[in-house]
Amino acid sequence: MRRNVFICLLLAGITLALYWPAGSYDVVFYDDTSFTDNPEVQSGLNGRSFVWAMTGVVAANWHPVTSLSFVLTHQFFGTNPGAEHLVNVFFHAANAALLFLVLWQLTRATWRSAVAAALFAWHPLRVESVAWIAERKDVLCGFFVLLTFWFYARFANESKVQSPKSKVHYWLALVSFALALMSKAMAVTLPFLLLLLDVWPLGRIQNSKFKIKSLKPLLVEKIPFFALTAVFCVVTFLVQQHSEATPSLSELGLGIRLENIIVSYLRYVGWSLWPANLAMFYSFPFDSHFYLALWPGWEIAAGALVLAGTSVLCVKQLFQRPYLAVGWFWYLGTMVPVIGFVQVGSQGMADRYTYIPLIGPVISLVWLVSEQWGATFFRKAMIVVPTAVVLAASIFQTRHQLQFWKNTETLTKHTIEVTGENPRAEYIAGLGLEHAGRIAEAMVHYRNAMTSQPTVKEAYYAMGRLLGQQGNWTLAEQAYLLMLQNNPNDFNAHLGLVNVLPHLGRPAEAETHLKAAVQNCPDEPEALNNLAWTLATSNDAGLRDGAQAVKCAERACQLTGYRKTIVVGTLGAAYAEAGRFDEAIATAQKACDQAEKSGETNLLQKNQELLELYRQHQPYREATPP
Repeated sequence: MRRNVFICLLLAGITLALYWPAGSYDVVFYDDTSFTDNPEVQSGLNGRSFVWAMTGVVAANWHPVTSLSFVLTHQFFGTNPGAEHLVNVFFHAANAALLFLVLWQLTRATWRSAVAAALFAWHPLRVESVAWIAERKDVLCGFFVLLTFWFYARFANESKVQSPKSKVHYWLALVSFALALMSKAMAVTLPFLLLLLDVWPLGRIQNSKFKIKSLKPLLVEKIPFFALTAVFCVVTFLVQQHSEATPSLSELGLGIRLENIIVSYLRYVGWSLWPANLAMFYSFPFDSHFYLALWPGWEIAAGALVLAGTSVLCVKQLFQRPYLAVGWFWYLGTMVPVIGFVQVGSQGMADRYTYIPLIGPVISLVWLVSEQWGATFFRKAMIVVPTAVVLAASIFQTRHQLQFWKNTETLTKHTIEVTGENPRAEYIAGLGLEHAGRIAEAMVHYRNAMTSQPTVKEAYYAMGRLLGQQGNWTLAEQAYLLMLQNNPNDFNAHLGLVNVLPHLGRPAEAETHLKAAVQNCPDEPEALNNLAWTLATSNDAGLRDGAQAVKCAERACQLTGYRKTIVVGTLGAAYAEAGRFDEAIATAQKACDQAEKSGETNLLQKNQELLELYRQHQPYREATPP
């Protein structure tokens, strides 16, 4: 037992030391701010933020445990990117120790379990899951998945001797599984993993007796697990479909999906063996308008044969080396939710997707090497050196990969260098540079994202917004019109044109686009706030609508819990336009108080000016276009 404690401390300690530099890293302007800048998160733990964590959707995902973890982190550490990073690091370190304990509980093989856990924890493919704040869901999900395995192993062993504790561990396993799903829905395949563990190493399914009759009790036993899987599959699909994160078959055909699936399965294995040129975003290898596959047909066919051949070989070895089949099908099965059958987002692959799946092949490899080359003491000693070399190389490469996650600029620069044309990385680079005040450089990256294939629609909006700020109204109009070519109902494009066209002397057209914006406005705080501000403050009387402005602004405030200063200020402007000046004064005063408390100097000054206007019973008007 002391040896196991020592190994756990060693695994966790080295993992902490390896990732400790992340404690000084900044946020990445790719999903991180959806959590770190979220008003519910910034309010700390209270009734409203708890309800938001349990029900809110962030970045097209419902993961209440993950959301709650961000609320708690902010409660204890405030707005602190370093603390957010270190929470991820501590969970990953805990997972390293927990994986060792799980494997030891299952197999009683101490050193093989330790090596497998070390390979998992120190491999460069783990960097994205640990160093990316928004991927808290990976390390949290991994923690609860491993905890499920631990309790399930206890249940399986105790049920053999009919121990009363077995039922307790069964329900603890089920609760842990539910928490894993509420951290990241990718855990839906876990019931199938439990069946694999029943084959090996638990031995609850005899390899020579694969009959439905013998499987029935084990399947019945897992009905609650499969029920949770079914519920979360439906919920996740509906959430992502509502968020328009899943392209249809007409947009992304079955053929290109299958090609990407085959290549991805092989590339993940390749990267696990030789982790070179890892990046934060791998573009899907197609343009939805001009079908563009990057792989010849013979390569796809060969890849499919490799996958099928490996599966057949593992099945043939099932009686002699069951760990091969368990590890291989662990990998194939757990990848199903993210491999591309249901495409989510515009990425073709992602390092973070391998956090749980590649544990299976690691187990297979370690047990195979140990069995083939560790039969005698001398041969065991011989594999110590290469094992140490592999672990040292993993640590070195992980630390090298980790440095690119310091901030948005270093990360996107590296990504573009190793992946070539990468429109999404260009757009993210622009966001980081714009936030740093380097507008000219940001516009270069936005332009690259607009001209690469496939283009990034958000880049058009960002470019139009910056061009408008510079007074280049004609070019801003062109950017928004290009957005409408791809999606005639794009809310941001219509609202952008509402702001641009009056400066070009075309207020009647602006009114048309305003009606389209109102019709297509999403139930999203920033969109509602922008629309409400335009409806309340436009210098063109034809564009103003006080009642509609109040409606949009109140909804935006409800969604943000009245905690976002800029949104509260917009509500004050809406009340003023509607002639409700007493409410406008009270709301503007609230915005001033919030701005002063949070140190938002510019917003404080702006709302103080607005407050004086409202006290004189005057609504605010944007400056008249020259």
